[in-house]
Amino acid sequence: MTTDAELLKHYATQKSEAAFAQLVQRHLALVYSTALRQLNGDPHLAQDVAQTVFMTLARKATSLTGHATLAGWLYLSTHHAAAQVVRSNRRRQHARGGGPSHA
Repeated sequence: MTTDAELLKHYATQKSEAAFAQLVQRHLALVYSTALRQLNGDPHLAQDVAQTVFMTLARKATSLTGHATLAGWLYLSTHHAAAQVVRSNRRRQHARGGGPSHA
């Protein structure tokens, strides 16, 4: 079985879509479920966060090849991306005069 580090390096150096697809397949459940918990069960926002996290992974792949554990990076990135969505939603609600949102 190819490790995450090997797949990430293969994607970073050769832009292998197959390697990236395998990484997504391995970690999509972790990223999506983490986002879903933070976003109070909103599946649409969780999908948006998951897409954002994997787009960021694709963009930063070269700098992440030496990272100790990809799963840890994905978890933290998901946490930060979901928190940003929550903050943005609250700002929008406040700007519209709707008061605080619990999303």
